Amino acid sequence: MQWLDIDLTRGQDATTRRGLLDRAHAQRERLVRLQQTEGLDSPAVHAAMTELGQLLFRAAQTGNPAAFAPERPDVGAASPSLAGAAAETPIGYHLVVATDDLVLPWSCLHNGIRFVLEMAPICADRRSSLKSARRGAWSRRWEDQIQTEQTQGPSRLGEVVRRFRPEDCADPGVLFLDGHGRGDGTVQARLERAMLDEALARLGDGQRLAWLESPAGAMTPGRLARTGRRYQGFHFSGATAAPQLASATTQLSGWESLARDLMMSAQEELELEPVGVDPVTALLDRISERAEQGRLHPWSGGGDAHAASGAQAHWLLEDGPVSPEDLARHAATPPLVFSNSYLGLTSFGPRFLMSGASAVVGPHLAVSQPRARAFAGDFYRALAAGATVASSLRAAALACRDRSGAEDPAWLSYGLLGSGALALQYL
Repeated sequence: MQWLDIDLTRGQDATTRRGLLDRAHAQRERLVRLQQTEGLDSPAVHAAMTELGQLLFRAAQTGNPAAFAPERPDVGAASPSLAGAAAETPIGYHLVVATDDLVLPWSCLHNGIRFVLEMAPICADRRSSLKSARRGAWSRRWEDQIQTEQTQGPSRLGEVVRRFRPEDCADPGVLFLDGHGRGDGTVQARLERAMLDEALARLGDGQRLAWLESPAGAMTPGRLARTGRRYQGFHFSGATAAPQLASATTQLSGWESLARDLMMSAQEELELEPVGVDPVTALLDRISERAEQGRLHPWSGGGDAHAASGAQAHWLLEDGPVSPEDLARHAATPPLVFSNSYLGLTSFGPRFLMSGASAVVGPHLAVSQPRARAFAGDFYRALAAGATVASSLRAAALACRDRSGAEDPAWLSYGLLGSGALALQYL
């Protein structure tokens, strides 16, 4: 795959571009409010995303009308090809943007006819695709494979893995972090963990490319900072339809008038008893499900909920909060970070990039928990087959569109910051 760099930090018509980007920022904030009033999967949200995508497309074309032309001279990095693998698209778009513009939903780029993501992978970073790919030790293996391809042609995935991983070398591990607040007690976390475990168990050319690892016992912020460097990826599973609050007690206090209608029946509690779900957790899950279906607005509790998703948001683990900056201070940031949480890309994407991650994936809009789980599963299945993170994100988006329909905004709700060239076989 050839990455085409589109640099929005320099060139002509900077004033026009800045005006378009400022309008895009305002439209993104409107999108968040629109979901609160119209529902997560409202056609009005999809229409607003189309409008936002057109603003971004126009901004990217400012000063360079041929920015998205596939036939323009190759500019940027080239991802190695794999013999016998499912063909990736011949090109991908790498947006070079200012730090403040990283939070914009670049996956929504729309050329006036269709969304660009339908045709090619998209990622964004503060640097060019080549410099972006050189962030982290994995880039040495990536560059070695490029040189091998130039002299010997594409390799099979199994050959790549065997060359970079001697027999005594462990496969990469993706650490699963439960952010639902109750450790092993939530149905949501268990379902997502099982889906990811199944996805990463897939073999690519006879090779297992990574393992999903769950911590034994509570994963505290201090423990994560001490042990994080052992892993090549973090997957954080949290609430995706509404901001996460610091405690179950805080969350329940705003819903006391609704609790009677949401409580499980005795039969339902008996059915869930074998998997260890307690009544408080069951109530929280039912509230979450009701909110995700648009029948209940979790934002009605006041402005503090929205503030939880702001620039200084934290991952809330079982024993307290942890931030990208905390991990960076301990050199514990892995190359791949997937924050499957409310506005995960907006809240954490730029900060994880600046904390040392090579690629950060997450939603930039609210997404229902079932769709979020399915999206993550599709993403990791593509990764397990040897695809790059950018192609895996696109594959997951298209699978989500096939399930939910093109007018459902969920398939456009995820994005990628950093290097789209990262793949499990280089970790």
